[in-house]
Amino acid sequence: DFKTPLQRFRPGYLWVSDLTKQNWCEQQLYYSFTVPGVMVEDKPSMKEGSSLHLARELAVHEPVPVKVTSNEDIWAVKVLNLLGTVQGFLNGVCLAREVPIFGAPYENGVFFVGLIDELRFDLELYTVTLSELKTKTYKSPPSKAQKSQHKLQVMLYKNLFDDLVKGQLSKETVSKHLRVDLSREFSDDVTKELEKHLIDFKNLNQLLDYLFQKFQALTCINQLEIEYVHQESKETLFHSSVDYDDAELESLLGHYVKFWKGEREVLGVDIEEAWKCGKCDFSDICVWREKKSQECSNKNRLKRK
Repeated sequence: DFKTPLQRFRPGYLWVSDLTKQNWCEQQLYYSFTVPGVMVEDKPSMKEGSSLHLARELAVHEPVPVKVTSNEDIWAVKVLNLLGTVQGFLNGVCLAREVPIFGAPYENGVFFVGLIDELRFDLELYTVTLSELKTKTYKSPPSKAQKSQHKLQVMLYKNLFDDLVKGQLSKETVSKHLRVDLSREFSDDVTKELEKHLIDFKNLNQLLDYLFQKFQALTCINQLEIEYVHQESKETLFHSSVDYDDAELESLLGHYVKFWKGEREVLGVDIEEAWKCGKCDFSDICVWREKKSQECSNKNRLKRK
């Protein structure tokens, strides 16, 4: 039976990072799933970036381990973490980091899950600012390709957050895509953790109702920022503001989702971005690269005639 990339490679939903990788090079993303024996190692720079993210998270709160025994437990903990941010803002807290977010934008039939680096809430102005941290090995400005990735990421985060504020996500959609039973009771460990936060709910049906209700007391994200930090010195190099463009985001998602739903073939980078191939672990076997190289050779041959 034919299976779509979403069915083959993901558990019914996508991570926002899947889309940013797709934005960089869809062919590379596809190879990362399908080519056996090619180990794509984490670069030292990636580990440094993760350490900096963790340090910032720990400056705000310390993660608490919770034993989970089911898919419903896992999502209860995620919902609790998101609920903690919402409840905190409504109680006057002004900063939250590593905030889980999820939703199904534009009725594309695809569910997305992500983790927002930082949200800042101004109680007086009643505004929410989203800030994304990006680390850089060198002190040079981010490239056009990197900016494109980062813009897509923060715009999608805003869309998911705003949909919750507007009450545009249903429990049925969550249940369908996350493959969870809304009425299944949580384990004792998860129930006890909820009770520590004065939440007396036994299943996702009740917990999601509570989350959606609280969310609608907030306001939509009104500002998107990206902070670029030098990995070695930890100094901030650049601050970049992103203008949210809903039409652009809807168009991009529509294009990317067609790949995941098996409605079009995988695509590689345009010839103008062929420099990315020099950094790719799959460049030696890439059929897209070979195809584009052949196209260039044919064009040059025609010019010489």
